[in-house]
Amino acid sequence: MEEICVMTLQVEHLYKSFGQLKVFSDFSISFGQGQITCLLGPSGCGKSTLLNILCGITPPDGGILTGFEGQRFSYIFQEPRLLPWKTVQGNIEFVVDRQLPPSARREKVSRLLSRVELSSFANYYPDQLSGGMRQRVSIARAFAIDSDIILMDEPLSGLDPALKHSMISWFRQIWDKDRRTVIYVTHQRQEAEELGHHTYNLEAL
Repeated sequence: MEEICVMTLQVEHLYKSFGQLKVFSDFSISFGQGQITCLLGPSGCGKSTLLNILCGITPPDGGILTGFEGQRFSYIFQEPRLLPWKTVQGNIEFVVDRQLPPSARREKVSRLLSRVELSSFANYYPDQLSGGMRQRVSIARAFAIDSDIILMDEPLSGLDPALKHSMISWFRQIWDKDRRTVIYVTHQRQEAEELGHHTYNLEAL
């Protein structure tokens, strides 16, 4: 991956504990806008907690976050979390800006499905898809949201190596057309090396 050095999103002197469990103590990190940054580390080191702090779900105990205020976030979880009563097209169209004309909404969904190679499955329901296909729908859905930052929390966990490689390829195809800031959590170094512009190693306190 090419090296790009501009860092514009800052977390400085972050503190966070849950009762007696100390997760972050005077922790600082930077993220590049329009880049893919990977957070690598074992379970329990605070990767998911950091994502939740960045998007405002979890309040920090202390620290300064610079550049995140007013940013719009979309999330890709380990589980696709699709609406089972909606088709593939319906799941993606559900998050598209309602102010767009119907024709523009449909065109946006069609374009995203094409990029993850699921155009022929637009009218399928989630339970008719494989796990990898459902996750491709969740990737397309994340890009359908007019977000500034995409947070990805172990989205490839449990997939076999060949499918992981394909998923990364599909993600890069769609990201190359719409270069948003991505913060990607994983405990697999190969994923981080294949996908990220920058990788940070986190350790449990």
